[in-house]
Amino acid sequence: MMQASHIDAFQQDEGPGLFSLNCTVAEMSCGGCAIKVEGHALKIDGVVRAHANASTKRLKFVWDPAKNTAEKILAHLSEVGYTAIPFVESNDQPAEKSLLIPMAISGFATMNVMAISFSVWAGMVTDMGENTRQFMNLLSAAIATPAVVYAGSVFFFPAFKALRAMRMSMDVPIALAIITTLLASFYELGQQSEHVYFDAAISLIFFLLIGRVLEQGMRKRSSSASDNLRLILQGKAVRLNPDGSRENILAEDLVTGDRVLVCPGETIPADGILSSTTAFVDESIISGESIPKEVSEGYQLVAGSKIVDVAIEMAVTSVGTGSRLAEIAALTEQAEAHRGRTQLLADKFARAYGPVVIGGAILGFLLWFFVLDASLSESLLISVAVLVVTCPCAAGLATPAVVVRAVNLLMGSGVILRSAGALERLAEIQHVIFDKTGTLTTAQLSLDQDLQSDIAERACAMAANSTHPLTQALTRLHLVPAEKGCTEITGQGLLATDGTRLGSAEFVGVSQKDDLEGPSLWFKPPSGDAVCLRFQDTLRDDAPALLRGLTDQGFPITLLSGDSKASVALAAKELGISDWHAKLSPEDKIASITDIEKNGQRTLMIGDGLNDTPSLAAAHSSMALSSAACATQSAADIILVGDRLVLALTAITLAKKARKLIKQNLTFSLIYNLIALPIALLGGLTPMIAAILMSTSSLIVMINALRLGK
Repeated sequence: MMQASHIDAFQQDEGPGLFSLNCTVAEMSCGGCAIKVEGHALKIDGVVRAHANASTKRLKFVWDPAKNTAEKILAHLSEVGYTAIPFVESNDQPAEKSLLIPMAISGFATMNVMAISFSVWAGMVTDMGENTRQFMNLLSAAIATPAVVYAGSVFFFPAFKALRAMRMSMDVPIALAIITTLLASFYELGQQSEHVYFDAAISLIFFLLIGRVLEQGMRKRSSSASDNLRLILQGKAVRLNPDGSRENILAEDLVTGDRVLVCPGETIPADGILSSTTAFVDESIISGESIPKEVSEGYQLVAGSKIVDVAIEMAVTSVGTGSRLAEIAALTEQAEAHRGRTQLLADKFARAYGPVVIGGAILGFLLWFFVLDASLSESLLISVAVLVVTCPCAAGLATPAVVVRAVNLLMGSGVILRSAGALERLAEIQHVIFDKTGTLTTAQLSLDQDLQSDIAERACAMAANSTHPLTQALTRLHLVPAEKGCTEITGQGLLATDGTRLGSAEFVGVSQKDDLEGPSLWFKPPSGDAVCLRFQDTLRDDAPALLRGLTDQGFPITLLSGDSKASVALAAKELGISDWHAKLSPEDKIASITDIEKNGQRTLMIGDGLNDTPSLAAAHSSMALSSAACATQSAADIILVGDRLVLALTAITLAKKARKLIKQNLTFSLIYNLIALPIALLGGLTPMIAAILMSTSSLIVMINALRLGK
């Protein structure tokens, strides 16, 4: 048990008077185990929420410190057979115990016992005497027994802890099968029978451990994205002291206000403000963009980014769990741990299947021993085969193996899942809805016409005297000094000393019928006709590619915007969107989404403005750009980092493929158990073959999950 100070260091504020703690629970091996861990945690006084993830072996619980302490909660979990260790975000976190040595010992013993057994089998058709056979059987017992005790402890100890806590785990039927086979072998040895089953006992362990070792490797390949992100924050930092000296410290020891030196190639240890004049920063860990970005003094640096080219100085603004990277890691962990409807069904199946396994084994023994008049040893071995082959590990791993893999891949692409059920909901969408300004467009206005150079330069010089968005867009055409003597008339436009006007149609004396021309300014010299300067939004570079990809996948697309008809019509035409609506209020957008949902189509809303917040909340699934306001991001399920729209297509494709793989895994698990159980009951499997089949079923599920992203 860790000291209280260590536990307190990793508490996180979870709302009024509540705290949370992340723990590693080594005993969790499947969805059924995760449900049991959650259930026990929720029974503890003061615990208000608990969520377990079997794939990452992680438990997060939220409790009221006024009612209980973290130490007592962990102690209570230990009493019911679950050793929960606070997850410390450091490189010295206890690693999962390697099973290579037990596997190697059981494999060595299996080969020797098999060789002896083969000699006995061959001796039955030759002239081997009874004493020689008995000696060979004793030799098998001498080799197999210590190997079974040592290598089998991988299953015995967890099973014993589970039974002591009056609960069922996947290790209980396996341990029961091994012990039953070993005892049956000693019984036959004492009876001086021709057949003993030491080879079955040790080979059963060997093949089960092969499966466990391969599963460990698979889990490492699909390691938790949240853990990978946190490890980035475990580096060192060079702190610049007030006296000018430098001090090498751990990044976690930094505090707000510290000045830090970061050299080329090093990782930024905390969030902070750039103090140097300029810098080139690789923000691929956050944005997914591999090209370094040039930034200047005052830029907000993000922990996990890397400095390129020259050393920089920065002032720390937030560290550790308060950094942007840690926030992303927390959101990612939440997404990894989520169990949707499909996983809940699989978990219930795995939880209820334990008694079925034991009952099937008992039924098999009774059927063969009392009805079919088989020997005691034969009946026991059939019972053992049923115990082993019907283990529901594959069903328990079917969903979390795929979810962890999907979250990892999406994080690496620059897609952050904010909501726990985001992946599942995204896989269900049938209709995609876009906002226009700031989403499909950059919200940067540009002229959609060519102007005479003299008009352009004069208009730009006058526009430099105003901060209106349209005049600011105009000034980007020509870098010219502001014209002196211009007077800005609020709400109308600019008036030059010679009478030239730049502003609204009414200001320059032109009657404008409606808003069909979209955003515009009018330029009117003292003598001559007024010229209309029409503006349009600039489409994002990857918007056409995204729309093509969605259309190719058969998604209906709708554009909902509060902008003018002309502006929306132009953008819709360029992108090939036929279903578009302009001048909509937030209430109008919600109504449109509701109408689509009523027609049986689950919607995905993609937006970026504060006015899109209600729409994002109303849609079945939602995405926001990372440049969106905090409130907008809070309403979205998914954040597209780096404002790259095409990531939406990546996320949708991956989510739908993940759902397909989950269904494949669950279907395989169901078919496997429906076929394996009757075969075992009919005596068609030996314990060794049953072990191979059970391990193979779990491996198939893990390997299928790794297909995601191929």
